[in-house]
Amino acid sequence: MCRIVFLYLIVVFFLIHPSVYGSGTAFHLLHQTLAQNKASYSKASKEPETETIETTIKPHRKNALFDANHPVKYDVTLFNHYKDTQEGKVTIEVKTAQGGVVGISEVDFKVKPGAKKTVQWAIPVENPGFYDLNVRINLTEYDDTIRRVFGYRPYEINTPLHKPDDFDAFWQKAKDDLNAINPNYEITPDDILSTPTHRVYLVEMTSLENVRVYGWLTVPRVKGKFPVMYGLGGYRVEMHPLFYDDFIGFTINVRGIGESSKVINPDRKEQIVLNIEDKNKYVYRGIYMDCLRGLDFILTHQDMGFDISKIGCLGGSQGGTLALIVAAMSKKILFCVVDNPTFCDFRTNFEICTYRPVPGYFIETLKDYLKRHSSFTKENMLRNLSYFEAQNFVSQIECPILLGGGLLDLFAPPTCTISAFNKLNENVKRKSESYFFPNLAHEVTTRHNVFKATWFNEKTIKKLPQ
Repeated sequence: MCRIVFLYLIVVFFLIHPSVYGSGTAFHLLHQTLAQNKASYSKASKEPETETIETTIKPHRKNALFDANHPVKYDVTLFNHYKDTQEGKVTIEVKTAQGGVVGISEVDFKVKPGAKKTVQWAIPVENPGFYDLNVRINLTEYDDTIRRVFGYRPYEINTPLHKPDDFDAFWQKAKDDLNAINPNYEITPDDILSTPTHRVYLVEMTSLENVRVYGWLTVPRVKGKFPVMYGLGGYRVEMHPLFYDDFIGFTINVRGIGESSKVINPDRKEQIVLNIEDKNKYVYRGIYMDCLRGLDFILTHQDMGFDISKIGCLGGSQGGTLALIVAAMSKKILFCVVDNPTFCDFRTNFEICTYRPVPGYFIETLKDYLKRHSSFTKENMLRNLSYFEAQNFVSQIECPILLGGGLLDLFAPPTCTISAFNKLNENVKRKSESYFFPNLAHEVTTRHNVFKATWFNEKTIKKLPQ
């Protein structure tokens, strides 16, 4: 068991203007504690190379997700590594994800050399949502602003659904168009990438618009049937073979990646806007169908040792979105593991990034396109993109979902990802889990990768009761 989980860990790890409150309603300063540490710290081991203020911002709940039974509280600690006393102010400003000011509070700070000072804030918020916590430090020789994010009643967040009336018909037409194309599978052993324990094959297939796409199949040499792990790639990320002792690994490189780039070759910025002005020609219509064609390959090649009753999808970033789409469009997926899925809700993502000097990469690219194509309006863009939002698919998912994300993420803001998660049907939500990490952006922790490995084992090999 330990060996299996360890191997899974290795593989997965390398994959994946409102007014400010008045004084009567301002943040409550519960208490402030001076920790004038009289015991000197070891300069050889602890003192930074340069004089600075070491800042720790600690939520009273480890995951920074709060609710009515766990009010929002933070400890802000300053450790003075200067040789002189530092004094000034520390300010906490809280904003909604869309930039509305919830409140501001400040406190005088004075901390001696080699000492710490901690202030605890209670932050009164009422509405479900994710909030920016901006801590501004203005001392004698030190200025800094640190952003954190916390969630309040996150599993009650429900952003509007922008689902076109013809959404289902649009995607049924895409699937019909795909099914009308002969996949013409070609499976070629790759002796260079194969190992003493696994056979590796290059898989070629024809997808929507007769575009050839390519994938990597990795099969253990041990005889028997194996669960299948279907890996989907991030934005402009080329996928490679996955090696598992107890799974068959299959990855697909969608159009524009690898060999198919000979036909479709957008640069990194261009992909997300390629043919965006026509939803029927938009590149992601083809990309979503490429992923379904890859699943078709798995379902039609049981003779290669696939246990098609145990197919799992996994991916991070765009790959997380693609995994959700595949799980929604097919009932053959047993479980789905996604990290920081992008494209969950373009309209809300636009709102979140509007007031930020450096918006998330995807929104920045979309805004730049609008500047260069003035006849194509933002509303037209968002209308077309609504056909491709993950939140419009998730109600069709029937398998459990493991969702991971960073609260500081602007590529996949938690407001968007958790709202999509909340739109799963109730039966699926009961079987699903989500984990958010307060100090990370577009990534998850190594600890979460261990948990994903456990999920793989539980959902397939052990097949524990749900």
